[in-house]
Amino acid sequence: MSSYKERTGKSKTLFERANRVLPAGVSYGIRALPPYPFYIDHAKGVKLYDVDGNVYTDFWVGHGALILGHAPDPVIQAVQKQLPYGTHFGFSHEPEIRLAEQIVEYVPSAEMVRYTSSGTEANMYGTRLARAYTGRNKMLKIEGGWHGGYDSLHAYVSRPFGRLESAGLNPKTTEDTYAVPYNDLEAATEMAKEHALACIILEPVMGAAGFLTPEPGYLEGLRELCDETDTLLIFDEVITGFRLGMGGAQEYYGVTPDMTIMGKVIGGGFPVGAFCGSEEIMELVDHNKYPDPEKRSAHGGTFTGNPITMVAGSATVDALKDGAIHKHIDRLGDKMRTGLLEIFDDCKYPASVTGVGSTFGV
Repeated sequence: MSSYKERTGKSKTLFERANRVLPAGVSYGIRALPPYPFYIDHAKGVKLYDVDGNVYTDFWVGHGALILGHAPDPVIQAVQKQLPYGTHFGFSHEPEIRLAEQIVEYVPSAEMVRYTSSGTEANMYGTRLARAYTGRNKMLKIEGGWHGGYDSLHAYVSRPFGRLESAGLNPKTTEDTYAVPYNDLEAATEMAKEHALACIILEPVMGAAGFLTPEPGYLEGLRELCDETDTLLIFDEVITGFRLGMGGAQEYYGVTPDMTIMGKVIGGGFPVGAFCGSEEIMELVDHNKYPDPEKRSAHGGTFTGNPITMVAGSATVDALKDGAIHKHIDRLGDKMRTGLLEIFDDCKYPASVTGVGSTFGV
């Protein structure tokens, strides 16, 4: 710790400034590194450079959003090309169509797409649409699953499960939200048979819970269960979308949900979210087909589909489509998981290493 303090004097000064205007001195609690965070000056590739001149290898890559690394040339060039034409129109434009076409091309469940500015919003609007489509209110999620800060899904995230996850959450917002353990198909079946569910929503690979992977038959079983009970199956692929291959986890595991929630990678390093599904489901947000607000699932947002995010996301997808980057980062993921296991075995330290593709957890 003394060595860290010796090397980060400028960061300490910035933290003292930050504490006067930002709660805990940060914009997100998980960035509050003790005794104070290091402050980034710039980044390129896999390297972070702080204000004190220290260099770090980045395994966090922007919360998993930067699949091409920091400041990748294709994204920088696309954004620089767009900037002189405007950063935000508030009207329709071609780049929003282009990225949606790419998502529809590669993501098996996607026939139509609507954008948001974050994964939280995408989960909020996506589950609202599921309730509108099915005419049901109850939702089933997975214990430990993280779907952002939307009140109705901000439940059963951390142990002990069932308590309020935040001050200010109205308990009534989670009355119709249930949870079962991951990989427990029997528990999910019991819930679906007992309750008329609008949807079962889960991360096919559990991100915040430690990159846990599905057991053989689990996702297939959920698909069959949802078909049997007229329940929508929603995959939250904010993390896995375009990371486990062009088609995400649903293509990787061969199970197609009814709806998919996306974010991170499709923004190319800019704020983004999206929910997508079949035309039959997605048309319920169409105000032309459903002019009555009581029959339409409302959706909107000031910065949804802004041109900067759209061109950055489209450039990212273009850079991924030949498969070379996925092969490279998957090899790195294998190397990391294998190396960690060897270290733990050598030290006789009781630890598990999880993950798939370029993801890993301990």
